[in-house]
This record gives sequence, structure tokens and C-alpha cells, in this order.
Amino acid sequence: MPIITESDFAAQVKSSNFKNAYFIYGEEKYLVAHYTRLLTDKILPGRCNNSFNLQNFSSPDLDIDALNSAVEALPLMSPFKCVRIFDLNLEKEPLDTVKKLKEIIADIPETTVLIISFPNLNLDLKRSSRFSSFVKFFEKHGEVLNLQALSKPKLQRQIIKWAEKLSCTLCEKNAQLIIDKCGNNLLVLKNEIEKLCAYANGAEITWQIIDEIVVCNFEANVFELTKAIMAKNCDRALEILDILLFKKEEPIAILAVMASNYIDMYRVNAALQSGRSIQDVAEIFDYKRKMFRLENAQAQLRYNANLKKSLRGCIDLLTKTDVMLKSSRMDPKILLEELILKLILC
Repeated sequence: MPIITESDFAAQVKSSNFKNAYFIYGEEKYLVAHYTRLLTDKILPGRCNNSFNLQNFSSPDLDIDALNSAVEALPLMSPFKCVRIFDLNLEKEPLDTVKKLKEIIADIPETTVLIISFPNLNLDLKRSSRFSSFVKFFEKHGEVLNLQALSKPKLQRQIIKWAEKLSCTLCEKNAQLIIDKCGNNLLVLKNEIEKLCAYANGAEITWQIIDEIVVCNFEANVFELTKAIMAKNCDRALEILDILLFKKEEPIAILAVMASNYIDMYRVNAALQSGRSIQDVAEIFDYKRKMFRLENAQAQLRYNANLKKSLRGCIDLLTKTDVMLKSSRMDPKILLEELILKLILC
């Protein structure tokens, strides 16, 4: 069976047309946990969801014999039994265990649904031959659902939908403002929306409320610092730096994120000048989980035409400051302030 889409999966769940095995993984851990729970609740609604019909296993040290018994057992007063394995670490499981697991998957009874879910463990199929071969095997016997990080438009629609469910209105522009402040982690965004809706109390979530309630994450703060530098807004840039240092953020970490922003722009600029796209950059430099960074870089280049000429000089300044931070006894705050002024003048 091929890898299914979210819409295919949703259709299966809605119609209760279950397959006997599901492999749910991906970058977006919130969705992995959400869809695992959604599928489980549909398989075992209400009273059917008891300790006999629902059995959970984890890895490493998977008890393969107990798993086999759970899969083979008939459900109790329910059409189905659900067996779940969380964060199956094939790299740490013995080869005999993996072999036996494959045998179990190849012969699952019609009354059992096996779910292998990865709500915490990250999989890299390109670097792990074990996981890659296992997923290919699984595709022949069940459904594989790969949940990638959402694009900006999808993130906007999702948090607007959450706000509507909590009786609040949120426009696209302000939804984007929340994403810019919090990043693209769905769990973090959901928590922020719940907090904002509680504060708004059924009214519109305005930018004033967002500015007052939402706390920027570290990377978002540094991105705002970089934006202020490129806008030649010295006062704002130094103000953000003071906030970061007041929060006890490491100067080297601040510089590292700043440098990554400039490197993103350099790569995007080089690609566009060569007739390539940001999708090519994502493929070459493995930005699949961070596509939003390339989109931000492209937007910055679009609004700062002169920046293209100074990118190499900026990266050189960042490199020299990095060496100074790691090798000299100068006050890190002074070094970063000097860097900001030089980047503005660059």
C-alpha cells in the first residue's frame, strides 16, 4: 500500500473502514499524537475502550511475546482490539525482535488494529537503513502516514479554526503575527491560542492583545533583532538585544541564530541569481523541516534590495564576532552591540 495522505486517513477514520496496521510518524509531533488518539477513539468508542481492548507497548526493550499475545487475542464486547507501539526504536531493538515483529505485522487478525506511532521519536529514513527498510515492508501490509510540518497558510488556517472553536475571531494578518512570535510548533501555537481566547473572552484577538499576551520564543526574538538591523533601526535592535540578555540567553546562541538568518538569505540569493528556486535550496541543504526560514529569507531580500550586495560582508562580520566571543575576554554585550552597529552600516 502506498503512503496515504491526511485526507485519505481522515476518510478511513470517518467511515470506520480501518486497515489492520498503521505506521504514523513525521515532523509535526502534535499531529502524530492527535491522529493516533483520533484513530484509537474511533476504533474503540465509549465502553469498548478498556484495558483489555487497548494495550500499549513502548521501545526499546519491546516485549515481543507479550505483543504477539495482545495482537492475537480476541476483543471483548467490541468489533476490534487496538494494540499500540509508541516510539519504536528499531536501532536499539535486537534483530530477532524486529524479525518477529515483521512476522506479527504480516499476519494480523481481522479483529485487531495495530498502531505504531512516533509522538516523540524523530525518524530519519535517509540515514537509517533499518527504519527505511521497515517502512517499505510496512507499506505492503498496512498504511503509512507521514505528517510533515505545516506550511504558513495551513498554520494560519489551523489557528484561526482553533480560535473560532473558542468563540473568538482572528484575522489572517494577526494569525501570522502569532506564528512569527511563537514559531511553527503546533502544540505551542495551540497553547497560545487558548491563552489568547481566554483573555479575549469571545471578542476579536487584536494585535494589541497579541502584543500584550504572547511571549516571543528565542528564535523569534532573534529574528526580530535581525529584521531591525536590516531595517536600519538601531534603537529597536539594541532594545531587543537587551531583552534577550536580560532573559539570560547565551550570547553565542544569539549570534548563532543571527548567523543562520544571514546564511539563509545568502543561500536563497545565490539560488535565485542562478535561476534556481527556494525549493532547490531546501532540497540541497535539508530545509524540509524549516521551509519557513527560506520563505522569510526570500521576503527579506525582496524588501531590502541593497542587502544582496552586502551579504558576504555581513557574514564575515558575524564570523569575526563569533571568534571574538569564543576567544577573548571582552564583554559579550559590547561585542554584540558593536556587531549590530557594523551590520547596520554594512
